[in-house]
Amino acid sequence: MNKLISITLIIVLFICSTLSAQVIATAWQDLAKQEKVVLKSMSAQWQQLPTEQQKKLQLGAQRWIAMGSEQRDSVLSKFEQWQKLPAQQQSALTKKFQQFKKMPEAQQKSLRDTHKKFGQLSNKKQRKLIEKFRKSKTKLMDKKRRQQKSRRQR
Repeated sequence: MNKLISITLIIVLFICSTLSAQVIATAWQDLAKQEKVVLKSMSAQWQQLPTEQQKKLQLGAQRWIAMGSEQRDSVLSKFEQWQKLPAQQQSALTKKFQQFKKMPEAQQKSLRDTHKKFGQLSNKKQRKLIEKFRKSKTKLMDKKRRQQKSRRQR
């Protein structure tokens, strides 16, 4: 009997801890006034959105509210550039971003640092590096093609 009570208690505690760990949905009326302004395009479907998506949108709204006007202008400009890209290019960039997010934190930091250093170079030096990269990439691709051709001929 004690075993049954112990097992039942363990199951109940597990269920309670699982339920308490779940994120609770936020009702539209419970959002802050500024959050509602930022998220107004989502108001009609807010209650149907998964809780996790609601929380991500709310966090994004909070970050937007905390930004200065220059930062907002920069974000809007980048968003406009994104929208002008062809769907294929958006898809390719999204895939690369997902790959980046899967990298270890140290590797992400290294890439961010390298990107920052590249951004600090003059336009002339940036163009030289890009051209050098393209040439080396072309040579590498040519080498791979020759190797594949050589394998097929064997």
